[in-house]
This record gives sequence, structure tokens and C-alpha cells, in this order.
Amino acid sequence: MQALFRFAPDQSGALWIGLFVTFFILGDSTRLFSKRNLIAALLFLPTLPLIDIHKWEPHYRKGEPFLLTAAFTGLFACTALMAAFALSSALRRTRETTINPRSMSLVLLALAAVFINVCVVFAFDPTDAGRYTNLGAQRWLETGTVPYSDAKLRGPTSPGHGAAATYGPVLYAAHMPFQLLLETTANPKDADPMDPGYRRPDLIASKLACLLFHLIGLFSLYGIGARLASHRVGWTLVALYAGSSYVIGMGGEDFEAIGGLTYISHIAPISMVLLAFFLLDRPFLAGAALAVGAGALFWPAFLFPSFLGWYLWRGRGTIPFLLGFGILGAAIAGAVIGCSTELDGKGPIGLFMSATLEHQEGFGNLEYGSSLFSFWGVYPEFASFWQVPLTGTSSVLKPTFIGFATLALCGFFLARKRNEAQFAMLLAAIGAAIQLWKTHAGGTYVEWYYPLVLIGLLCYRKGIETTERAEAPPAEETSTPAPNPTAAP
Repeated sequence: MQALFRFAPDQSGALWIGLFVTFFILGDSTRLFSKRNLIAALLFLPTLPLIDIHKWEPHYRKGEPFLLTAAFTGLFACTALMAAFALSSALRRTRETTINPRSMSLVLLALAAVFINVCVVFAFDPTDAGRYTNLGAQRWLETGTVPYSDAKLRGPTSPGHGAAATYGPVLYAAHMPFQLLLETTANPKDADPMDPGYRRPDLIASKLACLLFHLIGLFSLYGIGARLASHRVGWTLVALYAGSSYVIGMGGEDFEAIGGLTYISHIAPISMVLLAFFLLDRPFLAGAALAVGAGALFWPAFLFPSFLGWYLWRGRGTIPFLLGFGILGAAIAGAVIGCSTELDGKGPIGLFMSATLEHQEGFGNLEYGSSLFSFWGVYPEFASFWQVPLTGTSSVLKPTFIGFATLALCGFFLARKRNEAQFAMLLAAIGAAIQLWKTHAGGTYVEWYYPLVLIGLLCYRKGIETTERAEAPPAEETSTPAPNPTAAP
């Protein structure tokens, strides 16, 4: 694995690779101020506030707030801009974006980008989510109890102050086959993960799980491009996503990344959303894939109204989609409930909600709702209204969440008469908008919307043709043309 360090770029490499790939494929070298260059610049724009963003919180705590405030102000503005751009693109018809290189160049560029991705996965250790979901998976195997009801993974004295119990059940389950394959040594059921003698699982399990999800996403992107446009577009989508600064990793030198392939939480859910999009013509499987995505990190559940509207307004595929989503969703929920125990007077649902949503957005001891590492953290005067529940203490009653949830529900109606490219833009708008509500590190999850924007930009024309063909009346129902009296008998 050490040899891969030679090919794994740090933040500077990620920045320049992303810049080159974006403008080499999409840029216009003949005219500086062109629409193509404007689009390429828009795609690259969120990279800028991510530069060194990991370094600025200590400065803020020392009474030097400018750098962190500037970074999250810029990131919040970029995220809002991307959400608005995606939503406006979903509601209107425009031309697809031109691609510069020839097919062979795109194939080579895509393969080179994927190789760099593999190097990043194996050369650098998982951070934050990868470590904690790996630990949560091992504890689940050791105790038979899901992390949400594991007293040794919850609370301020647990690993990461409860971070090992806050992710989706699918994310934990995805680590288990690799831990079993690696014959991870199990600790006693009553062992404490905070004890020095506790044997933590090998991080290679988390690396393999993340790479598996990423490959699923790349495969889906290629399939989407090939189905809606051409194989050339499929390779382009892979090159632009795999070669982006966001996937390779930004945030600080010495690979102190804030996103990308060292964060399975950034990669896994969008990969399943892309798979669901790839399977649009197979609604049962699309519903199942979306449910798995929601089970990985919850936010894809907010795409459910849009997917439901996509099928319902077309009058086909609604029941299979609902069955796929319902069956897989019920299976995931059943696994969580079946492996839960009562703790502190709470049942499975209460434990699940407090460990996940409320841990991420609550204002309790060491909960992320009071995080400084966010737009709302550096603007407490705005947060005092927009991020405080209108009544009670539940984070779902925050004005920001109510606004976001309204947009997500409106996705059901906005999906009407959209082609595939417009639908991708609608999903991208929701994937970006959720980060305007999300407190801790909101805006850093560019991967949650970036590949969907690429689909909307590069598959637009073919998407229109596909929808128009689907909505055209069958040949036998068309009227017979009137005879031409001047035609020869």
C-alpha cells in the first residue's frame, strides 16, 4: 500500500487535477467569457472556500474569526448558488454542454482519475465517519446490538462523543463482510471501546467498503450517460466526477481532508442515489436502491417525493417503485428494531432518533447543532432564529428544516413533465439545499449534488428526446393524413 502514496495527491494536487479536468473537458479555449467557461467555473467554484478549511477553527477559538467566517460564508453562498442553478435548470429547457476531448482521450482520462481514486482510498486512512462506522460495525458484530442502543457507543464519554452511533444502519452493515473476511478479532461483549486494550477493527475494512460504494457510483454514472446520450458522455461523467477536487479531497495539507474518498459518509449515499437514477426504467430496483441510500445516511429519503412524482405523473412504475422502497425500507427498519434493546427508558425509535437526527442537529452536550464548524456557527445572530425550533426542542421544527422539507415535498409536483436531465437537476437542488439547513460542516458535502448536476448538464438533449418519445401517442392512435388532391394517382 505504501507505493500508492506516490500517486495519491494531497490538497494541492486535488485542486489542480480538478481544475484541469473540469476546464479540459468543458472549457472554451476560443472565447474566455463564454457560457461554457461560466459553467465550468460554476462547477469548480465550491472548491475555493474548501481550501485549508480544516485549519481555521482553531484560529476562530483564539479570537481570530475572519478566516473561518470567510470560508463558511463563501461555502454557504456557493451551495445556495448551486441549489438555485440546479432548480432553475430543472424548470427550463436548455442545450446540453459541449464536450471537448475525443472519445479515446476521455476514456484514458476517466481511467486515470479512477486510478487516482483507488490510490487515495488505500494510501490514506479513513477519517471521522469511516473510523466510527467501522467501530460501530465491529460492536454490532460483538454484541448483536445496533450502535443506537449500545451504551458504550453513546454519550459524551464514548468514542467521538457518540459519533460511532450516529450513522445509517446500512453504512455499518457494509463494513461487516469485510471485517469478517479480514477475520477481525472480536472483543468481549462487555469490553469498552475507550479502554486502551480494546482492539479496534482494521481500517482496511472501511477503505474497501468506501471503494465498493464509489465503484457502484461510477458504474451508475457511466450507465446513465451511455443510456441517455452516448458512451462518450458516460466516460465524461466518470472523468468529471472521479477527477473532481471534491472526490479526491480538499480541506488541508497533509491530507486533512474535509470530504472525498476518506469520508464514506460523503461517498456512499450519493452512490446509491446514482444507482437508483440509473435504474429509473426498473422502478422496483430503483426504489430498493433509494431505500438502501436512505439507510446509509438518511438524506436520500428526502428525494423520495421527487422519485414518487417522477413515476406517478407518468402513470407507470409507481407501484413497483413503492414496493421496492417499502420492502427494503421495512427490512432495514426491521433489522434495526430487531437488534435494539431498551436503554435509559427509551425504545428502538427513541434511541434511533436521539442518536442520529438529534445528535447531528441538537444543542445538547457535544451535539453538532452548536458546532462552530459551520455557517450557522460563525453567524450565531442568524442561527438564533433560523436554527432554533419554533416550539419545543425537536430540530425538525427549525425554520431552516421546515423550509428545506417544503422544497423536498414540492419535488413531488416539480417532477411532473421533467425529462431525465431536468429530474437530475431537481435531485441536485435538493441535495444542495439540505446543506443550507445542516449545521456541522454544511456545504462541504459537494458530492451529494455534484454528479447529478453533471448529468443535467451533459445528458439534456437526449433526455428531452427520450421524454418526448415516451409521451408521444402510439402510432395506431395517430390520425390518418388527409389526401393530397394534387398528388398523382
